[in-house]
Amino acid sequence: MQDEYIKAIEKIEMNKDRKMEMRKILENEMASAETKKPAKTTRLSTAAKLGIAAAAVALSMGTLMAIPTTRTAISASVRAFFHMEIPEGAEDGQTKEIEDRKNRVIPTDGVEASVKAEIESAVSSQDQAADKYYKDVTVTADYYLDPELNKYANYYAEKKYNIMDIKKDGKYIDGYNDLRTNDWYSEGFFVNYSTGDNASPTFSSVFVFKATPEQLEGFMKNNHAIINYEREEHGQKKVSYKDFWTKTTDSDGNAVYKGSWTGPEPEMKIEPSDSARFMNFTITYDAANQIVVCTINEGGGVG
Repeated sequence: MQDEYIKAIEKIEMNKDRKMEMRKILENEMASAETKKPAKTTRLSTAAKLGIAAAAVALSMGTLMAIPTTRTAISASVRAFFHMEIPEGAEDGQTKEIEDRKNRVIPTDGVEASVKAEIESAVSSQDQAADKYYKDVTVTADYYLDPELNKYANYYAEKKYNIMDIKKDGKYIDGYNDLRTNDWYSEGFFVNYSTGDNASPTFSSVFVFKATPEQLEGFMKNNHAIINYEREEHGQKKVSYKDFWTKTTDSDGNAVYKGSWTGPEPEMKIEPSDSARFMNFTITYDAANQIVVCTINEGGGVG
């Protein structure tokens, strides 16, 4: 029985040190359950504790392990925590923006002093507004009392990503606000990250939030409206809601929805890296816990 759990852990894609931590605690708890002796306490990182909590508690109960369905459920619980990875080499969006300011060059050569002052003032105001936004919307992982949200928030926080609250973010206006007309969450957060260089980056977000099936549909309708807005802006015909989203099921039985859009190639390119705009969505819905995890990737454009 212990071998089944060790094999399950070996299949999980994660940091080798964390995998070793999980393996040690599971072996320890299994030995304790079989000998009826107290398990030896092992010091673990926060994310590792969260990842193996359900399995360790159930293993310590001993007799439950004779039921195949229980083993399957626990194995799924361990897998589900680690399935939303951020690519290697990605940078936290908030951290990168603040760091990029240090190397930023504001083009003011050859302009009048009064114009230069206006440009510098405008840039300073934008920086201050961004700093205020980050201060207002960024929260600690333990801001979320819901066990599932707390688990995911701590996972991304340990990877050094800033946790930003969806409700707090909703108080700020962005270009798509008028298109988000459907109710789509109870509570949740998102993290931003970027990949690639500054010449041709891809900007991405991972949204994690509580939602009923109806709220999930509202979220999908909102993003379908955004895609049709972009299609019209780029001279493309609208696409139906049904044709935009495709549905599959992952190995844990969660519904997975995907949708993507690519605009036309720019007629005029300013930089060699200029390319067609794109947006890609991957949504995973854990119906049992009513948790949505959505990754949005976007990039391209001119300038």
